[in-house]
Amino acid sequence: MTNDSNVLDYNRTAVREAIVGALKKRAGEAAPADVVAFTGLPKPQVDAELPAVADEYSGRLKVTESGEILYSFPDGFHSRYRGFGPTARRLARVAGKAAVKVGTFLFKAWIMVMLVGYFALFIALVLLSLVASVAANASDRDGKSRSRGGGLALTGRLVDLLVRVWFYNEVFSSPGQRRYAADSRARSKANRRPLHKAIFSFVFGEDDPNADHEAVQKRAFVALARVKKGVILLEDFMALTGLPPDEADLAINRYLYEFEGSPEVSEAGTVYYRFPKLLLRARGDDAGITDSPFKRLRPFSANAKKSNVWYAAINGVNLAFGSYFLYCSLAVDTLANRPVSGGTYLFWFVARFFSELFADPLGVIAVGLGMVPLVFSVLFWAIPALRSGSVARQNERIRRENLRRVVYAKAVERPSATQAPEPESLPAVARPSGPDEPRKALEALAAYEGGEPIEGGAWRLAELERKLADAEAVRRAVRPEDYELGGVAFDSGS
Repeated sequence: MTNDSNVLDYNRTAVREAIVGALKKRAGEAAPADVVAFTGLPKPQVDAELPAVADEYSGRLKVTESGEILYSFPDGFHSRYRGFGPTARRLARVAGKAAVKVGTFLFKAWIMVMLVGYFALFIALVLLSLVASVAANASDRDGKSRSRGGGLALTGRLVDLLVRVWFYNEVFSSPGQRRYAADSRARSKANRRPLHKAIFSFVFGEDDPNADHEAVQKRAFVALARVKKGVILLEDFMALTGLPPDEADLAINRYLYEFEGSPEVSEAGTVYYRFPKLLLRARGDDAGITDSPFKRLRPFSANAKKSNVWYAAINGVNLAFGSYFLYCSLAVDTLANRPVSGGTYLFWFVARFFSELFADPLGVIAVGLGMVPLVFSVLFWAIPALRSGSVARQNERIRRENLRRVVYAKAVERPSATQAPEPESLPAVARPSGPDEPRKALEALAAYEGGEPIEGGAWRLAELERKLADAEAVRRAVRPEDYELGGVAFDSGS
């Protein structure tokens, strides 16, 4: 094995531990050369693993007056991935996700049983009481019993009228009208979501529409690095991700580690990030798409608004019946001393009906028809209500992040006179609720870049101008032919 292979073939964990030990001895701040001198490790190993250490321990970069890069760890060496704390948090997240999935599954099953089952049960009890009321009125023609179900008997006559109207429309409609109605129902059924999915969407919402955004963003970063000849400024990264400077400074450490990049300093003192390995590719014209799409807003539900209104209305029916049965059960002693009226007829009918099935019919009514559907109905409305506020806050954060991407991209494109975009010109996904948000985002960037306001409400970002000029000079020195793969020297299929 050659010396070069010894440099490249090493124990990554041991090297990282040695680097951390050296940094601790130097109060959490050192240049790569200091780490090499203190540990005796080969410089290629130190250069390769320092980005990983910076990512794990939230390191930052500093540049000295002489242009030397310092790795700084002001928050100490608390690993984001190892140790009791991160392990416990990972286990808690895994256990939490599992509990959420199990709880969600059980709650979804409960929703179907409660919402649809109780609604059907209450309607069935109403219909049975209507039949009983009609029968009682028919058998008691002298009118003595009319007070027991007068209101419900009238409801029964209304239901009968609706049935007659429906029958008349079906019988006397033309064959063409019936075919059109059947076709309309078939089309509606084909386009309709399954009932359980629609109800779950109303209560729990949809899956995260940005679940794959990080992967898309990384592909765009690779393409951007290739277009920029492997030389990336932090501002380029900010324009791609929408992260503010302090967050972008930490996040890019992960990209340095994953894509084998390294921070470097130009002769003029500009910090940039070089990714030479990303320039190696079989074709010179396959840079890819350099811009990732905006993050998408989270919808409250994928259902039509009309459908959600219906689910809320059905839940309202359950809430009304649950409240009714719970109240009557708790006030049974008072109601027993009053004449049976239209308002209490249903309760007494159900009590008599349940007395044939249960030893304690009032207890079953109080809990099974009162408390349980009442609690469920409150939750069925409370969860979407709370989720609505959470969705609104998440979407506002998404809009701000997308807005920063627009502002940063404008700054990189024209640092000499960067204007805040007009809110009306922004797409909906990048338009926060506050009309001053674009101006605030630009002013925050100007503060970071040492900008100066100029006429027309624009800003001149002189420091960014200098960085872009330095980076362009570095890119001009990159020779594309140095990264050509060349011809095929070996083919395992030959």
